[in-house]
Amino acid sequence: MLIKPFRSYLLLFAIILVVSGCDTRFKGEAFLNEYVVDLNRSQSLSISSPAIVMPKTFPSARYRQQTLSQFDIGLLDFLSLQQCDVGAVAGRKNSILGKVMPDSQRFLYELDIIRAIESCDIKNESLSEELHQVAAQKRLELSKAFSNALFNGVESDAFFSLSNGYLPLNYSTAEQQELLDSLNRLVVIGENLQDLPVIDAGTFEDDLKVLMDSEYAGRLLYSLARIADYLNLVASNVHALNEEVCGAPMTFLKQQFETHYVQKIQPYMGRINRGAYQVLPLLNQLFQISQPLSIEMAEFSSQFSLQQKGSEWQRYQSASQYHAKEWSALFERCSVSIQDR
Repeated sequence: MLIKPFRSYLLLFAIILVVSGCDTRFKGEAFLNEYVVDLNRSQSLSISSPAIVMPKTFPSARYRQQTLSQFDIGLLDFLSLQQCDVGAVAGRKNSILGKVMPDSQRFLYELDIIRAIESCDIKNESLSEELHQVAAQKRLELSKAFSNALFNGVESDAFFSLSNGYLPLNYSTAEQQELLDSLNRLVVIGENLQDLPVIDAGTFEDDLKVLMDSEYAGRLLYSLARIADYLNLVASNVHALNEEVCGAPMTFLKQQFETHYVQKIQPYMGRINRGAYQVLPLLNQLFQISQPLSIEMAEFSSQFSLQQKGSEWQRYQSASQYHAKEWSALFERCSVSIQDR
């Protein structure tokens, strides 16, 4: 029988409660730690809280920014293009504000300048050929411009930040309809880049702001990682138990399993799963449309993959299965029937 300093776990739990009470972003930590603390009340277990091993963080801007070709025209060419939209669109980019336009506006500009060039009847043959080469090159770069708009602004910094903590404990898919609508509109744009979609600038900016305000991707990633850490830790300790815990000790352990995992953690995971199964396919589509990504961005985005081995989602799913398997094996060793659970 294992004896351990129970007071230390109570102290850790008290600290977590104080911290999470002041900061709702990390209430999930106290929620999960209660499971470990109460399991440790059994003399059969001594589980330390899992070390915080963070997922890969959102890369810095230099690893997200994709280089786009520049388009400059001389004064005489500029004057000769005033008969169509090319001059006006190019002038917008060459203005003082245009030179510092954010990536979201640069993406809209790229669509506008391609559309303007391809619709302009340019009489000067050499100028026409030069501009159509520019348009062809910019068509090839549209996925890069789209990627910059999505992943290189303040909106994406907030959307993917791990510092926002856990998804709320009472999170519901009903709260993410606005996010889903925005993601769907962005996917439609991305899938139709070569058709040069006409995009309402206000709606486009609003959709990026919805992503920012939701903080969803970073919160999801953080939640998946920490839940997996706790479930793996509990499962490995339950695995080490033998028939000596059957009887009264098993009754207590079963009670903690039901109180914390069945009644609290598992429903929370169910809410996370339902939301993720709606959002992640759309988010992964946006990553795919934005190819090629930098190595750093590719590694970061792979954590959200529903299928890729080694993704944070797969690690979370594996931890859930491992946790369930080890508890089931213990219940079987102690002849605790499924009905009793």
